[in-house]
Amino acid sequence: MANAAEKTVRRDWSDWFNPVFIKEMRQYFHNRAILAVMGVLLLVQLLLLVMIQLLSAEEEANEIFGSGAFMFGMVTAGMALAAFLVNAVGSMLRFTEERRDRELDFSRTTMLSANRIILGKLSGAFVMTVFIYALCLPFIVIAYFLRGIAMPTMLVTVLATLPPLLIAMQAGILVGCAGKRWLIGIYFLLMFLLGIDALVLFGFLVSSLSFSDSHYWLSVLLWYTLCFFPFGLLYALSVAALSSRQANRMLPVRIFLAVTLGAALLAGLAVAWMSDGRIDPLPGALFAFEAGGAFVAAICATLAAFERLDPGRRVRRSWPRNRAGRFVYFLFSSGAWGGIGLSWLIVLAMGAVSALLFVISSDGGRNGTAALCWCAVACYFLFYAQIGISASSFWTTQPGWCFWMFTVILFVFLPLLLCGLVARMTDVSVEFLLITTPFCLVDVSPGNELLMALFGPSFALASLVLAVTFRAILRKRGRAAR
Repeated sequence: MANAAEKTVRRDWSDWFNPVFIKEMRQYFHNRAILAVMGVLLLVQLLLLVMIQLLSAEEEANEIFGSGAFMFGMVTAGMALAAFLVNAVGSMLRFTEERRDRELDFSRTTMLSANRIILGKLSGAFVMTVFIYALCLPFIVIAYFLRGIAMPTMLVTVLATLPPLLIAMQAGILVGCAGKRWLIGIYFLLMFLLGIDALVLFGFLVSSLSFSDSHYWLSVLLWYTLCFFPFGLLYALSVAALSSRQANRMLPVRIFLAVTLGAALLAGLAVAWMSDGRIDPLPGALFAFEAGGAFVAAICATLAAFERLDPGRRVRRSWPRNRAGRFVYFLFSSGAWGGIGLSWLIVLAMGAVSALLFVISSDGGRNGTAALCWCAVACYFLFYAQIGISASSFWTTQPGWCFWMFTVILFVFLPLLLCGLVARMTDVSVEFLLITTPFCLVDVSPGNELLMALFGPSFALASLVLAVTFRAILRKRGRAAR
């Protein structure tokens, strides 16, 4: 026993952490560019403090630039920008290069799972974000003593900047999982386009802090709920992208989408409870289920168009033996047809909820019509994905996403282009061209909402008939070949 104890290797404290996390932290503090960004951040904050001190002598400038609210806003903006450059952009570029080099790719050189690798990357970025926040903390305290802003507002504003940064970090990790440099440009483009919307939502959150307590907490709840969905989806997609092609990669993604659908129902109940009786709990929860179900069904169907038709022998071997278990596992496992089947179940549930809202609603069916419009939006995405999957099963030379892109161009972009050109050149109304797009549900004339909401389910049912026809033809071909 003594000899065995002497031969044991004494473990270092860092061995208890995720090895990817340790590697990330070392690279962060050994990178000169990252250290330069932190130095510039500190220098800018010092210059800002000096500028406020100089302007405090002038009364007119002191009212605007000498207040604590102005300094806090500038410090928060610089803090968020530095965290974005260091953690989101830096981790994306580094992970992309690691994936391109087989000797540096942890998914190939180690036995670590994809979940541990992604979690280690995200943990390192999160710790560095907290470190950058700590660098700015003294200046935030100085802004508080300059007055003009309350401490709870400062605390909630700083904490509210964290979810969008986590989304940007996770999106960068997802881009790095692909190992494609051309995706970096798409990442910056999407961050520019979607970042404006995020800033608008963040502005609404900050402006609501001066309202009553119920509106205050309602805004905070909605903000964190909105940020949780894209973050969790990006995390599940990152794990799926880093996993092996033979693995059941879509299982965590579809489980997360199902959990999100239940969370939408609970979020509707929470909003109704915090509205002080202005929103009925049951209709509010059902309408939130419709809105959440539209997003979940659309994402599930679109992702199915990018999957392979056959989930693989390894996935099929893990199916349960009983029929109910096999059916549920088929819906949540990898494979294009499983994703389409899950989307159809969600759409059918949304249709039942829409009918229930028509019955229990006391506003003349407006809630039911609005819920049916959400269902129609999901049906449009289901229609595009099902056409692409059916075509790829009939013509196996191209993957499903190629036919999906062709379908989207044919039924969405071309009608939008034609409608825009005709509306610009003439006064003729050609909005009927948009019936193959979800945009036909926007700005509908009163009385036609129910009619326009029926086009989406009609196209989805037509694509289902086409899919069944293609599968029957393929079965006949298989029998004739035997």
